[in-house]
Amino acid sequence: MSSKHWSRLLHKHAAHFRTQKILALVPKEYAPSETSDKSSSDDEQHSLHPSFASSPAPSFDSSLERMHLLSSDDDTNYKENQSSIEDVPLTPIFQQICPLSPKFTDYDNIPSLSSIPSLTSINPSPSTSARTPVGRKTRSKKMVTAPAAKKPRRIHKFALAYKWKTAIFRHRASIDVNDVTNIQLPEEIANKTTVEEHDATSEQPDKEAAIDYFFKFFSPDIITEITEQTNIYSVQLTGKSIQLTENELQDFLAIHILMGIVQMPSYVDYWGNCFRFEQIADIMPLKRYQQIRRFLHFVDNSLEDSDRYYKVRNISEMIRRNCLQHESENNFSIDEMMIAYKGRKAGNRKQYMKDKPNKWGFKNYVRAGVSGMIYDFILYGGDDTFRYHKFTDDEVSLGFGAQIVIALCQSIKNKPALIFCDNFFSSPELFYLLRENYGIFGLGTIKDNRIRGAEKLLPDQKAMKKKPRGSYAQVVCDKNKLVVVKWNDNKPVTLISSFVGAEPVQKIKRYSKEEKRKVEVDCPQIVKEYNRHMGGVDLADMLISLYKIPFKSRRWYIGIFTQLLEICLNNAWLMYRKNLEGKGKPLKGFRHEVYQCLIKRGRSQDVEKTENSKIQKPRLARPVSPIRYDNVGHFISTKEDIGLRKYDSDKATSPFLPHLRPYFVAAPSRGGWGEVGGSDALSPP
Repeated sequence: MSSKHWSRLLHKHAAHFRTQKILALVPKEYAPSETSDKSSSDDEQHSLHPSFASSPAPSFDSSLERMHLLSSDDDTNYKENQSSIEDVPLTPIFQQICPLSPKFTDYDNIPSLSSIPSLTSINPSPSTSARTPVGRKTRSKKMVTAPAAKKPRRIHKFALAYKWKTAIFRHRASIDVNDVTNIQLPEEIANKTTVEEHDATSEQPDKEAAIDYFFKFFSPDIITEITEQTNIYSVQLTGKSIQLTENELQDFLAIHILMGIVQMPSYVDYWGNCFRFEQIADIMPLKRYQQIRRFLHFVDNSLEDSDRYYKVRNISEMIRRNCLQHESENNFSIDEMMIAYKGRKAGNRKQYMKDKPNKWGFKNYVRAGVSGMIYDFILYGGDDTFRYHKFTDDEVSLGFGAQIVIALCQSIKNKPALIFCDNFFSSPELFYLLRENYGIFGLGTIKDNRIRGAEKLLPDQKAMKKKPRGSYAQVVCDKNKLVVVKWNDNKPVTLISSFVGAEPVQKIKRYSKEEKRKVEVDCPQIVKEYNRHMGGVDLADMLISLYKIPFKSRRWYIGIFTQLLEICLNNAWLMYRKNLEGKGKPLKGFRHEVYQCLIKRGRSQDVEKTENSKIQKPRLARPVSPIRYDNVGHFISTKEDIGLRKYDSDKATSPFLPHLRPYFVAAPSRGGWGEVGGSDALSPP
């Protein structure tokens, strides 16, 4: 064989190996692309045939179709030596092009790609574009990465037909616990509604035991629950339990109750040498207090819950149920109460209200009685606020403020009842539904853009200000049993009610800047009712602020627990004062009595010492240097008027005077030394 022939054969073999390397670069079927993540979003990408739509395909027209690597004059020589060449496996692409053999391909008979009908068009068809992988971006069409959310069911807004007129309100209703015959209710409500008279002798605890009133709201099962969850939480964090007992938790609560009465800049000061307060420091050591404070917990973290307040939901619901059991009033005010918190751990649970004393914190909607006792509350959680409440379509259409009022009114037991609220909640539709569906009458201030056409018959703000102080205007809708009254005091105010109007008009005293004295002005009855019953939530806020428990923590739920503890204390004191007809202890004395009962009731002195590890002889503080070295008040004193034995002159001749040591003490006037034979006592030479 000539050298020219061998050179051609070697050239053929080299071309064949180059073809193998090229074919190895063709991706497998549905193989992920290595360059798809690195490609820029601006680069244009096209959807391909379903068989290789998972990766960007090469341009066959520019590569394989114009490559004639195996075309030559010596095809016969190549076929003779084909058996000696290593087999090249087929890719799915070439199996479609050349379905000759499952293992081998005749590379000399590869047809042109443009001649294949299924591969003539690289542009995607509607059927293939639907199978384009999710997340692949194109310029022409934006890909949808998630299915579209279902549209919420459309609820038609509840509306009433109003016929306002200037007249006297003739649908007046008054509520008396002993006499409700003058109230006209719908038949379906009247058949179900009964007034539960409060029996103060059958359910109320002993009048002299403050702790019994406290346990009516902060029941012992709450203490048991907190003790168990605190021990579980300590095991989850550290692997071992702090072994908290119920008695220790009661001591912990008692410490905080007393801290609200006797306040110091820092809780460490109660155990410090300079400002040590024995009534707190003797209950438990500082390290044990800090340990309980660190691991105090109210729920098992291993249980998954989407509730935004699941950290305190269990405890808050237990306290809420206890408050509902002792409902004894029929006039309630509904308003928001701010739980102070300025930390960064609460997320969007924290709200801001510029008109509140505590501007930052958690919003708590409260239903309270005229006495200031809190019966029901709802923690604001955005869309998750009404997790445990149900409403009709008409109630949902009224908006968030009306839903708050309805949710708090659903738990009222003593019906019929009166509720009072401000212009954030009030609307004519709300008071209509409360009266017709729940047997509850409403009164509140209202915004002028909510009175549904009544503003046409009432004077506007500018015209009302020009009228004399005490002037009022009233419109009535007899069909819906509603009345709207606008009254001019320091500024015009608009009120709406479903049970009382402007009549009878009475005289009240207001301070006049022009005359520099109090003058009598006309006051509609609807204004007097509002001022008399609306301050329940504000009174509860004031009672909490008097002796507020100092328990600051970065954990957001600790502040809510502290507020709930304050509610229990105030409710217990108000019930205690009511049963004693206002002759009981003041709030400060009541709290101190609860503190004493928590640390001593049901426990002997020996057991108390063992469990709490009290420090019986605490170390005295060392006097400061100017007092220690002033050479005044630290000499030997043997006077009888301070209770010391007389100096024995017969035994004074002893060389070491051992019998004299017990008689020498430091003067208690300056240095504070009170121990016999102390460091300042005279020692023998």
